[in-house]
Amino acid sequence: MPTTYEPAEVPGWPAYAFVVQDSGRVAVSGPLLPAAEHPTRASAVDAVAAAAAGLGRPVRAQATERDGAVWHLVISPDGAVGELSVGARQGKAAKKRTAAGRTRRPDPGRAQPAPEPATAAPVAGATTPEALSEAVSRLDAQAAAGRADEAETLAAQLDEHAANALGLSHPDALLVREARARITGLAGDAVGGVLLYRDVAERWHYRGAYEQAEAVADRAQALWLEIADLATAIAAGVSVVRMRNQIPGEGGGAFAAAVEHQARLEAARDAGARAAGPHRAAAR
Repeated sequence: MPTTYEPAEVPGWPAYAFVVQDSGRVAVSGPLLPAAEHPTRASAVDAVAAAAAGLGRPVRAQATERDGAVWHLVISPDGAVGELSVGARQGKAAKKRTAAGRTRRPDPGRAQPAPEPATAAPVAGATTPEALSEAVSRLDAQAAAGRADEAETLAAQLDEHAANALGLSHPDALLVREARARITGLAGDAVGGVLLYRDVAERWHYRGAYEQAEAVADRAQALWLEIADLATAIAAGVSVVRMRNQIPGEGGGAFAAAVEHQARLEAARDAGARAAGPHRAAAR
């Protein structure tokens, strides 16, 4: 039996993506190692285990099978493969393959997600791409009409609903989370919007969808540049620079721009602290 981990036991970063190709080869991507295709699952696991060994602890990995099944795994430095206890398996089919190629059937006694509250009208029943798209459009309309706070609350519910129904890194769930990021920014929480955009960008990147990852990373960086408060911008900048280290933009230009902007912010903070020093001393 594989070891089961609670989410709190394994940090969310770094996280890796295994995507099984039709050829049987396994594409691996994520921080601290180059993106590559491996001839076998074992060699793909070994590559991530080497990164885990460098950190001295297990790391998360999401494995996507050819039939669309998604597994939330934990890779230990010694190459052992475990599972996260929450969301260990996601998918649409009644039978899903495991990372080792076996099949499992859904547990009929397993508790199902609770229904969405009646107040979340745009959320309830939204599981198909069309229904999710319609729900997102209604939330965008609410935000545009000046009800951004209400739209933000419902967007968070829709995001949770889509993630539970489809999986955190399912393409449709990522589109919903991107909409949540946009609405969160409109509601005045720029930092929250940046963090949500960053999460979406990194998940697209792990899936190998590099154009989508770059587009969302650009939105995260643009929203970051709008933050006026110095301390808040510096705190958010840590996440943006980390994101850009993985998604650097063409020729590394976006990564360089993020590093330079963060350095300017930190220099302004340090200059302000130096200027305030003499004033505090004179006031004593």
